[in-house]
Formats: sequence, C-alpha cells, structure tokens
Amino acid sequence: MVDISMCSRRDCKDKSTCFRYLAFPDEYQSYIAVNINEPSKNTCELYWRCRNAKELKLMNRLNK
Repeated sequence: MVDISMCSRRDCKDKSTCFRYLAFPDEYQSYIAVNINEPSKNTCELYWRCRNAKELKLMNRLNK
C-alpha cells in the first residue's frame, strides 16, 4: 500500500500522468475528494507528476 491519499476522479484531464490516480491501491486505501471545477483553477493543487511505468513502479516502492 502506498502511504498517500489517492484520487479517483475519472474525469480529470491529468489522470494519465498523476501518481495520486495511478498508484497501486491497497484494500484499506484512503482517497481524497478533489474539486477542480472552480473557474479560477486550471489545474489540481494535489497533482503529483508520474511520467511513465518505470517511474510509477519506483514511486510505488518509495511510498510504501
């Protein structure tokens, strides 16, 4: 289990490169409620960039 709060927003434009969305969840994983629909915000403040599968694997290992 990664020790972070994950995001489950399927409609997020950045989900394909966000570690909070892509991380491997555990059965007792915590999730955050992210609201990026405010007109003043173009991006999520909790976005955590993850560039590729190799980096995702490394980040999952480091965040246990």
